[in-house]
Amino acid sequence: MFDSTVDLFETRRAILRAWTDRLYSEYEDILYQYNLRLLKPVIRIEPLATDWGNWNPETRAITLAHRLIEQHSWDIVVEVLKHEMAHQLADERLGGYESAHGVIFRDACRLLGVADWAASAACDLPPEIPNWRQRVLTSEEERLLNRAEKLLALAESSNEYEAALAVERVRQLYAKYNLERLAAGSESAYVHCVINRRRRRIESDESAIFAILTAHFLVRAVFTSLYDARDLCEYRVVELLGARENVLMAEYVYYFLRHKLDTLWKEHRTRAGTAALAKRSYMLGVLSGFREKLDASAAVANAEASSPGTSQALLKLADQQLEKFVATRYPRLTTRWWGTGYRDRDSYSAGVADGGNITLHRGITHRTGNRGLSLPGD
Repeated sequence: MFDSTVDLFETRRAILRAWTDRLYSEYEDILYQYNLRLLKPVIRIEPLATDWGNWNPETRAITLAHRLIEQHSWDIVVEVLKHEMAHQLADERLGGYESAHGVIFRDACRLLGVADWAASAACDLPPEIPNWRQRVLTSEEERLLNRAEKLLALAESSNEYEAALAVERVRQLYAKYNLERLAAGSESAYVHCVINRRRRRIESDESAIFAILTAHFLVRAVFTSLYDARDLCEYRVVELLGARENVLMAEYVYYFLRHKLDTLWKEHRTRAGTAALAKRSYMLGVLSGFREKLDASAAVANAEASSPGTSQALLKLADQQLEKFVATRYPRLTTRWWGTGYRDRDSYSAGVADGGNITLHRGITHRTGNRGLSLPGD
């Protein structure tokens, strides 16, 4: 009994040590990413009862709550760390002490790219970490979703041309919504969504899906790594960044395609008796066929646009704002091309044919409360 208690105590100590070491690494990486210099503080993890974290200028210590790491994903933990680093930066580099969340602190948050929810000017970190999917929809957003649902009813049509064009019209509806906000002088609420399949690498079919989302769904996909506090290891993940409504749609399309790929592969293998080694080639073919379909319907919809010149100018402005948001989160971002080669030509061709028959349907706007979009049957 005594030995087991000691073992448990040692295990907990080892976990806390691993978490703390990782926080020091994150601290150094944040300074590198934003080209800043600060004296390294003491970083602690404590059972804080009411706060998510705090900065003590007298002891030069950043303390994060144990429950923060237990209850939230690591990207949230990093944002809280950046909030406390902003306090340190404000105290030590930007003019000294002021009211807890005054102008100097807000400047520090900007320099560190702290997320809006973690850089509130009015109060400290919120008692509940906000989930951007759960934000209550405005009446304008409700109208947008209702219009999208009506258009997507056509996507269930047996007429292939009508179905493909309906999906593109929904995409353009969301684009127009963003452009109208820009024309009115109001910026979109930009968010990021982490796609984490708990894998050590991003496979070629994953890369192909994110290429489709970037090309057709008004988001950016950033390939990065994210620490997992439960597994004490790092996984390769992809962040989708963009306006809230576009990220919600892109996230749905990602999981829709991921599910569809598995379903179509099982059907194709049963039908054709294809070897398991051809799976990747087939899936890449499916995604190529689906992208060709989206490209074709986008060309038709663009040709029918009433004011293509104005739309292109506003789209360029929207793209610039999105790139600015991406640069805020990833100031040292570099571009990398991900290979999507295939080996089995017959399986790839079969996949292209099946991909051309994929149709997004009404589940894309299915709402469960105000959580956002979900797959049919969720």
